[in-house]
Amino acid sequence: MKMKAIELIKSIRELNDDMVDAARNVSLDVDDDALVADLARWAAKRCGEDEADVLREVKAWAETDSPFPTLRDILEVGAECNEEHDNPPPPWKFRDFLGFRGMEERNEWYKKRVHITIHRGTKQIGGSITEINMGETNIVVDLGSQLPGSHGSLSDDEIVKELFRPFRSHIDAVFFTHYHGDHTGLMDKIPSDVPIYMDSAMLTILRKLHEHTGNKVMQELLANHNGRIHPFTAGETLRIGDISVHTFFVDHSAYHANMFLFEGAGHTILHSGDFRSTGYMSKSLNIIPGLIHDSYHKEVDVLLIEGTMITRSSEHLLTEWNVKKEAMDFMRDHRQIFVVCSSTNFDSLTSICRVAQANHLPIYGSPYIMEMLKTFSDMAGAYTGLYDLPPIKGIDELKRAHPKEGVVLLGSLLNRKKEDAYSLYDRYGCYMSDYKPHLIYSMWQGYLNPKHPAYDEGLATFVNRFGDEVKYIHSTGHADRATLAKFIKDIAPRKYIVPFHTENPAGFKELDVEDKYRDMMIFPQDGDTIDVGGGEIWYE
Repeated sequence: MKMKAIELIKSIRELNDDMVDAARNVSLDVDDDALVADLARWAAKRCGEDEADVLREVKAWAETDSPFPTLRDILEVGAECNEEHDNPPPPWKFRDFLGFRGMEERNEWYKKRVHITIHRGTKQIGGSITEINMGETNIVVDLGSQLPGSHGSLSDDEIVKELFRPFRSHIDAVFFTHYHGDHTGLMDKIPSDVPIYMDSAMLTILRKLHEHTGNKVMQELLANHNGRIHPFTAGETLRIGDISVHTFFVDHSAYHANMFLFEGAGHTILHSGDFRSTGYMSKSLNIIPGLIHDSYHKEVDVLLIEGTMITRSSEHLLTEWNVKKEAMDFMRDHRQIFVVCSSTNFDSLTSICRVAQANHLPIYGSPYIMEMLKTFSDMAGAYTGLYDLPPIKGIDELKRAHPKEGVVLLGSLLNRKKEDAYSLYDRYGCYMSDYKPHLIYSMWQGYLNPKHPAYDEGLATFVNRFGDEVKYIHSTGHADRATLAKFIKDIAPRKYIVPFHTENPAGFKELDVEDKYRDMMIFPQDGDTIDVGGGEIWYE
């Protein structure tokens, strides 16, 4: 059946090299009325329809949608593709215009298509969004909101609008590596017809988290009444259209984080997510290369690898065992301790609670922290006794007993008003007899630096009230340079290494790796598309 002209205009995939001719003849500075008239004339001629009828249909369409920015983009690409380029794009960079001579040629091209687009994260930490296209299947990995102080090429609203705009290739699934907000913060913006995949432990934790936040939209989404969320267990292999997804458990400051190996159209892509080698479960990192090479008998063509610590190499990194040792030494000498630590940083909270127990110090926490720790402990208890926690008393018990000693878990205290954070010091302190407070700060110190874009005034105000009585004990959730280099060597990618989740991608060139791996490193901008297969159809 012959395509109608209006459908031709709407369908980006079906636009072929005829559009280049249209681009040559249409001034890109004309107003929308002139633009649509030229497009209608072109489409009517190609489809053998009356130009006036097509023009009426296009105008009616324009009243309900805003197609012209999209169409203008197509024309600009078509025009650019016919210019002589003094500086041709690098071989990995996909040129957006394709001209198909027919559906058979189009179908053949899509069978071999392997594209990666890092929509955000090539030069910033957090706000991670990556799209992977294999064959005719399109998967997005993480849909994170930007961290405080970050300024990506597109805002949260702009990037959601771009990913899910009308007439764009449909997203077949969104996969999430872990539950931190810079990876999940835009989850509630995913259209209702797009399936969501996440670790079953992550789903449980997010439900608890949003019971606390009171986010009704997320609560309804996570209740999963319509079954659009597909929980998996690390180690499973899933099939989404043309893509197989191998899932791997990896250690991170978020419990049960995941790496994904995407396989399709004759290629493999490993997305690292966030990972580290300093946690209690860090041995998982050494297992992954063996699973890929020996169990699945796969090679990795492209390694997408996080690089948070590339710009933080001067920071003194502690393992979780170091956290436990330093907390032990501190609690021997101090008996009234407040702890600022993310309520989802299970490893560090476990270390602090176990040390408090060893020093015979009672532990107090808010109902939310107590519930989160119980959730973590119940899940981990199926695998190991490492996370068995001592009894934790509620804040109400602290108020009633007025103890002379104890450890009080306060959570992260981020995003508090300055006045509120200031008063917390006295609000909790007044419940301690002979108040002699000390603080263990177990979070990133950038939040306390007034010169850093991520500075949190409320949190810094609270910490500063303790003066010199602060002990900084923090284990990062991210891989240091030595770990990044070892992981690259162990994975041994064959084609490209693409850093993301980093402020300094070029810093990967300084890692202690062989030259062949440095030569594989490419540094796209946000929104660039990497053509992994290297195949494109191009007509001059």
